[in-house]
Amino acid sequence: MSKLPSQPVRDSETVHGLQIALVIAGIGATLPMFSLGTQIASAQGLAATTTIALEACGLVSVLAALTSIVGARRRLSTYRILIDSFGTRGAQLINVLLAVMLLGWFAMTADMLGGTLQHAMATVYGHEWPQWLFTSAALALMTATGIFGFHVMERFVRITVPTLTALMIYVVVLSVSRNGVAAAWHRVGDHALSSIDALSSVIGAIVLTAVLAPDLTRYARNCRQALLSVLGVAIGFPAALILAAIPAAIYGQRELMDVMVLLQIPVVALLVLVISTWTSNTSNLYSATLTLATLFESRSTRVLGLWGALFALGATIAGIADHFIPLLIALGVVSAPLAGVYVVDFWIQPYSDELPAFRLGALASWALGSAVGLAETYSGWPGLTRIPAIDSILIAALAQGLIRRGRQRG
Repeated sequence: MSKLPSQPVRDSETVHGLQIALVIAGIGATLPMFSLGTQIASAQGLAATTTIALEACGLVSVLAALTSIVGARRRLSTYRILIDSFGTRGAQLINVLLAVMLLGWFAMTADMLGGTLQHAMATVYGHEWPQWLFTSAALALMTATGIFGFHVMERFVRITVPTLTALMIYVVVLSVSRNGVAAAWHRVGDHALSSIDALSSVIGAIVLTAVLAPDLTRYARNCRQALLSVLGVAIGFPAALILAAIPAAIYGQRELMDVMVLLQIPVVALLVLVISTWTSNTSNLYSATLTLATLFESRSTRVLGLWGALFALGATIAGIADHFIPLLIALGVVSAPLAGVYVVDFWIQPYSDELPAFRLGALASWALGSAVGLAETYSGWPGLTRIPAIDSILIAALAQGLIRRGRQRG
């Protein structure tokens, strides 16, 4: 059974930082990341996409390093750490939002996989089975690996990440061998997406991994090992983006699956789709169960994981998942400043063991950072760095630091 958020990880359960890095790299090697890489390549060209991927992942790696150390030293999940920063009731409020976001992504990703598999099977066999059959099967596989905790995930990605990497390298080699890469490298994109928007898109897509890093790095043996785990973000994430961008740039396609159709490798396309989606959704369900465990402490994480899977299945069958996107975009922006608050709390001075229902200063800092991020996202206001997620983190951290220092002096 997975560790409940209130239980520190024991020394006997810790692992090497590179094993955690492999899990994080598996989170990055997903169909949404591949799709993002191809779209940025179409808009900005391959050379600019490589720069954007390295810059965005480098920025998030800095945050991930800070949050990973918090996880390694405290040996607690993100959600237990949030309780210390926001109070028992305050953290529950935040965890409800996080649970909705994680289960929403879980439902949408499974729905996307189910629809694609339905289309593929109809093309191959000439018969269109109901999509819910494929979605249900996908959810069952993802649930099987998502509810049994970190160590099952870690063993799972030992197989899926190397396999997926090998498949993507095969696609890249095949594309380059047939067409070369020099022309694609120098080709300018259509600028349908600006460089700033592209950078913001990558950061927005991966910043939650840094926010939730303690869920994984609590299993690190020490801080040095926790820092090694950040290689999953610094190397694994940009690798996924660039591996997808290269063949897309060569063939001038916005979707990786379209490239594979042109290469006449439909079996590889399906394997990439299934493995990447399976890996990412396993992580979504794992984090969702940890979130739910702080709200339903009497239930085991396996039971909560099954509840989450049933919720996702109901959402996909009812078509509710199609309406989650606007909500999830907003929730993604407001989740980023959580890291700013709890990192500042950890580095300034830990709170006492006494936990109030609400820590109003932390909630105010988070609200301010979220407001700035949302204003940039929906109003076009440039903000400090022109990147909503980064600005929301900086504002929340600055506000929390001032509040904590003010209380210490008072």
